[in-house]
Amino acid sequence: MEPTLQAGRTDFSNNRIGTIPEPSRTTAVMKHWTILLFLGFTLSAIAQDEPLLAGMSAMRKADHAAAAVALDKAVAEAPNNAKTWYYRAVNKMALGDNDGALRDLDHLLTMEPRDVHAMLRRAEVHAVLGDKEKATTDLYRVVGTHANGPATEQALSELGHMAMAAQDIPGALGHYDHLVEIAGYNAMAWCDRGIARSVAHDDDRAIADLEKAIDLDPTLDKAYGALAVLYFRQGRKQEGCYALQQARDLGDRSVDELLLLRCDQ
Repeated sequence: MEPTLQAGRTDFSNNRIGTIPEPSRTTAVMKHWTILLFLGFTLSAIAQDEPLLAGMSAMRKADHAAAAVALDKAVAEAPNNAKTWYYRAVNKMALGDNDGALRDLDHLLTMEPRDVHAMLRRAEVHAVLGDKEKATTDLYRVVGTHANGPATEQALSELGHMAMAAQDIPGALGHYDHLVEIAGYNAMAWCDRGIARSVAHDDDRAIADLEKAIDLDPTLDKAYGALAVLYFRQGRKQEGCYALQQARDLGDRSVDELLLLRCDQ
């Protein structure tokens, strides 16, 4: 006689030789163990991240000494967690320990070679330490890693500022052109390019860039101040005085003297 399968048992001629769990019970058991495993992994991850979270909390409170203790512990307990190295490096930068920050960032980038945030931070450290060449190299690496995005925008902005500081106006314009191309919504990109064009005495296009920056962000006092200089250069005193007053109203006290000399008449 063929065996008959029923929920809960196997029957050979009414001689029960084994049981098959009911489907509902099997599912319930599997769900129970899945939940237990999930909770176990979650609790383990939370416990592992406790020193990191404590360090980040202390950093937010600007208690960098307490953050250093917590982040040292985080690195010791989770040396393969790139975040622990990143935040410890950032905290060391806040403490002025740039050499220590550089070591942490170097280690992090051996673990995560495409971590653009670490590249940006390392570029910042190199710049503070006076190694402009290495800073520039890291910034170019960021741009080469991602075609666009906040990290790339920041890298291009920093490259532009470094070029301006070196009086390399064509180089700065190249970086700002690239930045405007990928981030046309970025008011500061237009402002910085306008200022670079102003230095190059490309006044009409500089004014257009600065006016675009103000259209995008009417609170950008830096753009009003730069625009005022250009208006005065073109003999447009009324517009220049208005731009200066806007800059001052937005909190830029550096224009006070120019306002007094040019507009208090």
